[in-house]
Amino acid sequence: MNSNDSSKKMEIDVIIVGAGASGLGAAIILKKLGINYVVLEKDSVGASFRKWPKETRFISPSFTGNSFKMPDLNAICPETSPAYNLLTEHPSGNEYARYLDGVSEFFGLTIETGVEIDTIQRENDSFTIGSNNGEYKSRFVIWAAGEYQYPKKTSFEGDNLCTHFSEIKSFSDLPGKDRIIIGAYESGFDAAVHLVATGKTVTLFDSANFLELVNSDSSYSLSPFTRDRIKEVNGDISYHKETRVEKVELVDDLYTVTTTENKTYTSKYKPINCTGFDSSLSLVKSLFEFRDKYPLLNDFDESTRTENLFLVGPQVKHGNALFCFVYKYRQRFAIVGEKIAGTIGIPSETIEKVIQEHRENNFYLKDLSSCGDTCSC
Repeated sequence: MNSNDSSKKMEIDVIIVGAGASGLGAAIILKKLGINYVVLEKDSVGASFRKWPKETRFISPSFTGNSFKMPDLNAICPETSPAYNLLTEHPSGNEYARYLDGVSEFFGLTIETGVEIDTIQRENDSFTIGSNNGEYKSRFVIWAAGEYQYPKKTSFEGDNLCTHFSEIKSFSDLPGKDRIIIGAYESGFDAAVHLVATGKTVTLFDSANFLELVNSDSSYSLSPFTRDRIKEVNGDISYHKETRVEKVELVDDLYTVTTTENKTYTSKYKPINCTGFDSSLSLVKSLFEFRDKYPLLNDFDESTRTENLFLVGPQVKHGNALFCFVYKYRQRFAIVGEKIAGTIGIPSETIEKVIQEHRENNFYLKDLSSCGDTCSC
């Protein structure tokens, strides 16, 4: 990892923004291909994972099956396995950040931390990035900034009176004997499970009906890991399905939650906002076209509006296929790397060797026609 020098100006082939799972996965591909790159990170490697509540775990299981061409679902490259490194099936955020630290050290990745990006502009076939660490210039940019550091706080009136899921360090730190949770996808049910474990009574508002919604695509329904945990505490949760919260007010030292059906619920303690996260693309929004709040990408995960600007990570979407888990979006790292390598003239033998390794280990999904297929049973 390189130290900062605010007076410098750097010219480099590829700048990767974000040192999380997707940024490091993309960096590994570029390093294998012999491409000159740098990863810019405003905090530290795996910073978003370090901010998870202490009790929260990966919902996708880790298992060491790499030698049988069935890589650990949470691995970002074929050579590694969080299950092997961490000796656990469902890593915590801090554990997974430790895995990412190990990966970056093993591959000797070029990462600059503490770099906060202020501006990004495309001009004369190159990008100029302004930051607190000086100015960077590159021919390509891979946007790999995560979502966790961008909590959604616009879902209902009075959301400023709530504690967002991302602001919780540990559920055991929360005072009181009761809590109201607004939002019931993975984070909402995760909060409910851990709060019940601390002896609290929980009221959970679900604007949909996620307990009964089953979809063969894990991006659109609750994981088996979450469902198993809910079964153990379901009797301790007051679950309100298809109930949308309209507003939260603080009245006479009581937090009052009002639903769209004009029913009210009160607690002495701040409700927990589990309505999700916003996109990290705000700084580069003008460089993408959007449809249904998702950026439009070509077959190489390149912006349809801005040439040589690529997206990796959980915001990648093609049709109905949402690549919001590590085991999904890691299959696109090599697609991006292959495109950049071919554009700058990396020898075809080098490209084929690297791509073949990832293809053989199910880290290369180029044909998107089967994505979104429904399981038969």
